Amino acid sequence: MPANQFALDAETAEFARQWFDRLSAHEPVERLLPLVVDRDLEMAFPERTLRSHDDFRDWYAVVGESFTDQTHVVERLDARDDGDTVHVDVQVVWTATSTSDGSRSSFRVTQVWELAKTPDGLAIVKYYVGALNPLSPAEK
Repeated sequence: MPANQFALDAETAEFARQWFDRLSAHEPVERLLPLVVDRDLEMAFPERTLRSHDDFRDWYAVVGESFTDQTHVVERLDARDDGDTVHVDVQVVWTATSTSDGSRSSFRVTQVWELAKTPDGLAIVKYYVGALNPLSPAEK
């Protein structure tokens, strides 16, 4: 593996760790916004597509009210550098408790990201969440 690919992989893995750790801990939205661009944003979740920091704030509040005890475990992360953009394929296991009925669910989810290289580090520009595939009891 070329040295620059190793550095890209390490930087991308650290970005993903920070992103998912902050989501899992449901940190204040102000801790997540620096990781997301405000202009030309496109974050497509099954329930909604976000296009700005204001959209993200709204979505994040709803998720925080709907789920608790969230965890995100990255199973696979592949990054490719394209000059000013890093293309990332992620597979994550998301587990959460529904606040409406207390049920606990786990899903394997694939995601595709485009990250901009900014002076402050990487930031999400595009974020596409694939189907939520329930884990079998044996996988939990």
